Amino acid sequence: MKHTKIICIYLLLSAMLSCKKWLDVRPATEIKQENMFETETGFKEALFGVYMKMGKTASYGGTLTLTILDVLAQYYNVQDFNNKYANVGKYNYRDIQVRTAIDSVWNLQYECIANLNNLLAAVDQQKSVFSGQHYEMVKGEALGLRAFLHFDLLRIYGPVIATGAAKKAIPYITTFGKLVTPQSTATEIMDKCLQDLDAADSLLKVQQQLFYADPDAFRSYTRNHFNYWAVQALRARIYLYKGDKVKALQYAKSVIDEARFTFGDPNTFNATYNSDRTFSTEHIFAIQVSDLKILYDREFKPGSTNAVTIYQLPTVVDDMFEVTKGGATDYRYRYLVARQGDVSLFTKYNQDVNGALEIEGQIPLIKLPELYYIAAEASPDKNLALTYLNTIRSKRGLVGLPTPIDEATLTAELTKEYTKEFCSEGQLFFYFKRLNRSQIPRTAVQMNEATYVLPLPDNEVEFGNR
Repeated sequence: MKHTKIICIYLLLSAMLSCKKWLDVRPATEIKQENMFETETGFKEALFGVYMKMGKTASYGGTLTLTILDVLAQYYNVQDFNNKYANVGKYNYRDIQVRTAIDSVWNLQYECIANLNNLLAAVDQQKSVFSGQHYEMVKGEALGLRAFLHFDLLRIYGPVIATGAAKKAIPYITTFGKLVTPQSTATEIMDKCLQDLDAADSLLKVQQQLFYADPDAFRSYTRNHFNYWAVQALRARIYLYKGDKVKALQYAKSVIDEARFTFGDPNTFNATYNSDRTFSTEHIFAIQVSDLKILYDREFKPGSTNAVTIYQLPTVVDDMFEVTKGGATDYRYRYLVARQGDVSLFTKYNQDVNGALEIEGQIPLIKLPELYYIAAEASPDKNLALTYLNTIRSKRGLVGLPTPIDEATLTAELTKEYTKEFCSEGQLFFYFKRLNRSQIPRTAVQMNEATYVLPLPDNEVEFGNR
C-alpha cells in the first residue's frame, strides 16, 4: 500500500508540474502543447490535471459541495449579517462577493472542459502511443467528464427544467479554440451529455472492475476516475432530470443489480483511525482533494463558532433527522453531526490525515444511495419503490417505512432522505430545483426562476452574445 501511495503521489505531482506549464487556460491564449501529446504520459498528465482542477475550492473541492450549493439548500445557519455566506443564503446574486464566487465556478468548469477538448482533439491521432487499455480509458474518461461538467453547469446556470426545457441554457463546447459556441437549450444540453456518455460507455466497457491498489498505477483507485459505472449512474441522473423515468430506472438498476458497490460498514464510520465518514465503499465517482482538511478546519471544525464557521442550530438538525420519531439511531446523525455548546457542526469531512488513500480527502460526486433514490422515484410499482427506499433506511440504522405507500408520501420521504444523505455534497439544491419547489425548508424566501438560476458572468453575456 505504501508503494502504491508513492506511485499515486508521483503521478499527482507530475500532473501538477505539467499542468502548471501546459494547461492554464487564459483569455485570448492557446494551451501550449509542443510535445504534450507525443506520449501516453502526456495524455495521463493532462487528464490528471483536469481532476486536480475539479478538486479546487471554486469547484468540487468547496463551492459545489461543502459550501455555496449547500448554503443555497439551506443546510446551514448563515443568517448573521457578518457571515460571509449571508447573501448566498438570501439568494442575493448581485452581491459582489457572491457574484465573484459564481463567476469563478463558470470559469473553472469551462477551463476543465477546454483542457478535455484539447486532449480529445489529439487522442485519436496518437492512439499508437498507448499501451494496454489506456487509450480507451483516457478517451472514455475525458468524454465522460465533459458530459459530467456540462450537466452540472446546466443544473447551476440553466433554467428550471420543469418549465424551461426549451429555453436557451449554456454552450456545450466540444472543440478547443477561441470561437464562441452558441447556447443550446436545456434539452439539447442533456442530449449532448448523453451522446458523450454513449461514446464513453463504448470505450470504458473494456474495464469494469473496481481497483484500489493495482500494479497498473493508472488503473488504481477506480472511484477517483470517471469510470464505466459512473457513466451508468450519470445516465440515470440525467434521464431523471429529463423526466424519462423508464430510462432513469433502467440505468439506476444497471448499477444496483451489478452489486459491485457495497454499503458502508457502520463499524468504520467513527473508528479511532481511518474513520470512514463519507462511506467510501459507496462512492461511484469521487474527487480527491489534497487540501480538504484545510477547508474543513476553516469552515466546519468544532471550536469557536464565529462569522466564518458553518453550523446549524441543534433544534433544526434534530428536526432534519427526525430525532423525536426514531431518527436518533440514524448513523448520519450519530456520526456526522457534533453538538458543540449551543450549535451543531457537520463532521462528514473531519477525516484522518495520512489515512487510507481511498478515504482521506475524498468528496463523493456520485454515490450508491442516489441510485436507490432514483429507482424509488422512477419505479411505477410503489411497493418496489418502498423497497429501494427502505434499503437505504436500513443501511443508515433506521427502521423501514410500512406498506402501502402513496405517491405523495413517497415524495415526502424521498425529500427527507435527500436532506439527510447529501449534506455537504451539493445535491439537495439540484433536487429542489428539478422539482421546482416553491419553498425550500428553513427559509422564508419564495423560490422561482430568479433564485434557482444562477447568473452567467457579465463578460460571458457581453462577449458571448448570451
